[in-house]
Parts: sequence; structure tokens; C-alpha cells
Amino acid sequence: MSAPQTDMHDMDLDNARLLVVDDNPVNLEVLAELLDMAGYTQVVLETSPVRAIERWRNEPFDFLLLDIRMPEMSGHEVMAELKRDLGPDEYLPCIVLTAQTDIETQQSALEAGAVDFITKPFNFDELLKRLKNALTNRFIHKRQKQRLNEFGQRIDAQQRALAEKEHDLTYLAERDSVTGLFNRRALKGRLQNMLNDRPPAVTCLLIEITDSDQLLLIEGVESVDVFLRTVASRLKYVLDDHLGLCGVWGGQTFLCLLPFGQTTAEPILHRMMSAVFAPVEQVDFDVSLHGRGGYAEIDPQDDDGTFAPGAADEAIRRAGFALASLPKNSNEICQFSPAMAEVAFRRHQLERDLRSAMTQPDQFHLMYQPKIDLVTETIIGCEALMRWQHPIHGLIPPMEFIPLAEEKGQIVDLGLLVIEQALTFIRRMNDTLGRPIPIAVNVSGYQFELMRAKKMSLVTEIQRMLTEHAIDPEWLEVEITETALMSHFDLVVEQLSQLRGIGIKVALDDFGTGYSSFSYLQKLPISTLKIDRSFVDKASDDRRQTALLHSIITLAEALDLTTVAEGVETLADIDLLKNLRCPLAQGYYYSRPVSDTAMLDLLKTPGKLSPAHERR
Repeated sequence: MSAPQTDMHDMDLDNARLLVVDDNPVNLEVLAELLDMAGYTQVVLETSPVRAIERWRNEPFDFLLLDIRMPEMSGHEVMAELKRDLGPDEYLPCIVLTAQTDIETQQSALEAGAVDFITKPFNFDELLKRLKNALTNRFIHKRQKQRLNEFGQRIDAQQRALAEKEHDLTYLAERDSVTGLFNRRALKGRLQNMLNDRPPAVTCLLIEITDSDQLLLIEGVESVDVFLRTVASRLKYVLDDHLGLCGVWGGQTFLCLLPFGQTTAEPILHRMMSAVFAPVEQVDFDVSLHGRGGYAEIDPQDDDGTFAPGAADEAIRRAGFALASLPKNSNEICQFSPAMAEVAFRRHQLERDLRSAMTQPDQFHLMYQPKIDLVTETIIGCEALMRWQHPIHGLIPPMEFIPLAEEKGQIVDLGLLVIEQALTFIRRMNDTLGRPIPIAVNVSGYQFELMRAKKMSLVTEIQRMLTEHAIDPEWLEVEITETALMSHFDLVVEQLSQLRGIGIKVALDDFGTGYSSFSYLQKLPISTLKIDRSFVDKASDDRRQTALLHSIITLAEALDLTTVAEGVETLADIDLLKNLRCPLAQGYYYSRPVSDTAMLDLLKTPGKLSPAHERR
């Protein structure tokens, strides 16, 4: 939201109407000539303060230049008389002309109601600057007052219209109380009437305004109502030309109905989206609304043009699937496809199953992917990767259930479970091999924020688990992605600094996929930089990509950070990374993520780790 900029040309300062009052005609002539030279074309001169008062009241003037010492009435008396006509939010646009430069005279003029003063003899440049500044402020005040009045009139008109309709119980039963549009009950009835008229098809569009909560916090409930009424009026404006209907389906979601198929409706739908999400001009700021839309078509089932029972409900449900498939603040619109319903059903099922699985943590287990020293080609560490073994659907990819856990608040328990299992494996390695290797665990940025909200601390929980398992902090590393840092930067940096303070290494994962800002990179308490696989993949065949990869490795070395290249899959990748002096690598070339037992077997193998394809 930004304040509107004032265009000085729109104010037309040169055409301002000025009333100059001085009992000395010579002073008036001098002033008139100076103002004329400066481009002021509407200057009225008056030697009599009594006549000046009368003219000010009867003629439209923008500003008053007033002498203080006059025989008939003093400037103070003139201002006192004119101030009687002012409203509670008005001021007298007056600059005092005086030959006296003492502080008392100047203060008394300002206290009497003048906005500024100009001393005699006149300094031409000073006079023009003071006058221009005062006129600018005057015109800004008038414009703001006019906008406020217009805004208030619109609100009053809307409130009067709603108040009049409150007496009509039938109207109230069918209308949304804020926008005056049809409510859900009435929309269903109107839709059925539309289907009874047997149009070739009906297109249903759902539009959701997604930032109303933020507007409520910033501007208040009345402003949100104004914005929703604005959306309603814009929808009606577009639909009225096409015999369409619109109403409030629920909350900040609108349903629009057009009596023809999608092909004909699509240009109109896009017009509606553009209209709804155009900036809303307010008194002193502009608001850009955000949201999304989805649409689907109701087709006749029979050759005679009748529609199947339940076809309307099904089409609205499909439009909802299309809407839900878009990012909340995208301001985009899309058509329903069957895949959207499948995704929505699967998501709903996974949400329910994830809640159940959190009470049965044996469904979750860790896989381990080795990190390889490219000089010795030996395993020097590994990354722990969470897997969900669903009892019915099998292995669920992390990219499906981790975002769900973040959204539903289960990421805290899931994240602590990862650390618990990783520490258990470190203890097992130590007992079996006599030595562990460091294990890196991924931590979600949401986990820090949710734990703080629950009055928990990730640092405290990790310290507790390290003590319980009797494990030195040097064997644990925490990985966090660039994008996770953006939402809770200060909190995450503080917590990571505390982890570094107790001896736990910190890695920045997927480097290069987020913002990659040097300004924040130097602030992060990290020990390791993990280069995203997109920089490694096919870099050996691309000179520019090779140069970029080399730059990242050099940067990490200069910052005294350990570099790990992710997604290493070919011998060409390995040779390139060795040539670029990248110390560590991780990827399918050496090993896919493996079970804890398989990881122990790899660690038991002496010497270099042979490529994965040679071990099959």
C-alpha cells in the first residue's frame, strides 16, 4: 500500500486566486507586479480590510495575503472575523505581511491564525517560495478533504441503501449483508432457474480474495467491507452485460455464473479477474487485492437440453478444485481438469493419514546418503533423509508429506523424530565400528517459528537429546535451505548461532535456488555450503555453468566454508569437481540413500568407495 503522489501541475498554482490586502496602495502595486511577473494571473487587490472581509466571504479565493497594521482594522482583527466562518477541520489560508521582524509580532501573527509571514521590504525569491509552499499545502488539504467527503458520501450512500433494504425480509434472506449480492442459498435457487431455461451450457467461476486477513489487521473491518463491496460492484459491472449472476459463496469467495460454455465464457472470465484485482483507490493509499480463481462447465446431459440432477453442485465443486490448485496470491485463473481432483483427494487423504502416522512413528524411518571426500574417495559423513512408509500406499516422497507437516504444524514432532533417529544411529555406529561419522539432518524454517510459538527451543531439545544419547555435538550437523531462511531470518540466525556455539555444524542446503544474497550469506553462522544439483548437472558440457560452479566453490573457500556438491551422478561430474577443487560430493554416482544397515556395511568396507554401478 503506498500513498498517492501529488502532481504539482494538477494543482495549477499559477491560476490560484489571491486576495492581497494592504492599506498602502504602493505596497499593493509592488506586490501585484511581482506576482504578475511570477505568473500569478488572478490577483485581487484591496486597501480596505472591511471590504476585504466581504469579498473573501462572497468570492472564491484560494489564499489571503494580509497586512498586519492598518488604520481601519488590524490584520489580527480581520483574521479573527474570518475564522468565525471556518468549520472544525478548516484553517485560514493566510500569510501575514509585516514590516516588523521581532519575534513577538511573528508569534502573535501565527497564533492569530496565519500559516506564515513575509517581512517588508519584500525579498522577491523568499516571497514566491513561501507563497508556493503555502499554496501547495492548501491545495493538498482541499484535495484530501474532497476525497474524504466523496469517500464518506459513498459509504453513507451504501449504508442508506442497505438500511432501506433491511426492512425487506425477503431481500435479507437472499442477500449478503456486506456486499448486497446474492448469498449461497439464493445463488443455488438462481442457478437452478438458469438451468431450467435450458441454456447451451453454464460456466461456474469461483473467485477467492485471499489477503482479507491482512487488510483486517492493517485497515480494520470497515475497510475490508469497503473492499469486498468494491469487488462486488466490479463483478456486477462485467456480468450485467452478459446476463450473468454473481454472489457470495462464503466468506471472501464469490461465485459467478454465465449462461454459456467455457469457450465463450473465457474472455469474460479473464475480464472479471482483471477487474477484481485492479488497484482499489482509497483516500490516502492504493490497495492491490490478491486472490485466485477456478472455473468449470455444466453441460446438458440429454439431447433435449436438460441437466442431470446434481450437475450444478458438481461443477461448483470442480471450480473449487481448480481454484485450490493455484497459489493463494497468484491473481490467476484456471480451468478444472480431472487431475486436480485426484491431487486434492490424495492431499486430503495424506493429511488424515499423516495425523494418524504421527501417533505411530514406526512408519517413519531414515535413509542415509554418503558424503564423499573427492581426494580420498572415502565416506566422511552422510545426510539423513526422512521416509514415510505408508501401510497402504507404500513409500510417500518427502516432497509430498513435508509441506503438509509444515502447513499442519506437525513438522515440530517430525523434525525432532529425525534428530532422535539420527542420534540413535550415531550411537549404533560408535558401538559397532568404534567410531561414528557426522550425520546431517534437515531442519525446516517453520520448525523454529512453531517451536517458539509453543514456548520450545530447538537448541534446548537438541542439547537434551545429545545428553540422553551421550553423543558429542561434533557428530551432528543441521541443514537448512535458503528459502526457509527468508520468512524467519532473524529467529533462525539466532538459533543457528546457538547451535554453532555448542559445537554443532550448520550447512546451507540447496545453495543457489533461493536468493543467494552475499549480504545475508556473511551473516549466517554456517560451516558448510551445499551446492544445489542444478549447478552440477551437465556442468561439464556447459562452459558458462562450469564458470558459475567454479565461482561458488571459490566463494565458499574464501569464506572458509566446506563445500559439498549435491546431485553428482556421472564420472564427468566427478572429474569436473576434482578439477575445480571441490572437496566433497554427494549423489547417485557413489550411492543412493540407503538403510542404516546398508550404511554400516559401506562404512565397514575399507579404502575407497567404488561407484554405485560397480557395487551392484
